[in-house]
Amino acid sequence: MSFVETGRNYVYDEGYFNFSIFPSYDLGDDSFVAGILFSAGGQRENNFGGYSVGYTRKFSIHKQAFAVSGFYLWVPFSNELRETNWGITLNYKLSHFHFTFGNNYRTFRFSKAYIRSDESTSGKYRIIEPGNLIYTFQYLVRKEEEQWNVMVSVTNNDYFMFEQETNPMIILKGKYRFDENLSSFIDIGYKTAGLLVIKVDYFGYLLRFGIKWDILKGSDI
Repeated sequence: MSFVETGRNYVYDEGYFNFSIFPSYDLGDDSFVAGILFSAGGQRENNFGGYSVGYTRKFSIHKQAFAVSGFYLWVPFSNELRETNWGITLNYKLSHFHFTFGNNYRTFRFSKAYIRSDESTSGKYRIIEPGNLIYTFQYLVRKEEEQWNVMVSVTNNDYFMFEQETNPMIILKGKYRFDENLSSFIDIGYKTAGLLVIKVDYFGYLLRFGIKWDILKGSDI
């Protein structure tokens, strides 16, 4: 799976452009995925946006579809600041609703090069957030296996981003499957400044176009 994304927000007030690729492999009920992001525009100091790896195990209870996922994310905000993020989620699917709940452990820290050059003696080079709620509520207009679909999500996480519980995004997704192996999607995202600020206000928006190609689907390996 690969996508291109553009958008604008209060961090990148002049806009930004992202390109990402997510190779993955499914083996029965087990799925393995990795992703890499490149970004341009705004005030970025470098074009490498980060990488992620993940694992998902699907299972059923009383004919209900569940999945457990684990992930690790590394994002360089700048030449000096890094974010590492790992966590676990539980996913539950119905015909027209998908739910995801979980927790992530995030660390913001300065780079090793910055620490070596720092002349202060504070020794405070990292901030740890040991527990943040991850959630996604998604509604599908049609069943997932249909050729085309429209979905609406309220969530605090995206491909390379995990926000606080009080900073949700609204994402409208359109999906079309050309054949058994090839599909495309378009995402329109809107992000607020947060539910606990004095005035809930606009923070940013995004527009994303992606393609998913199941290269070996239906083939003998």
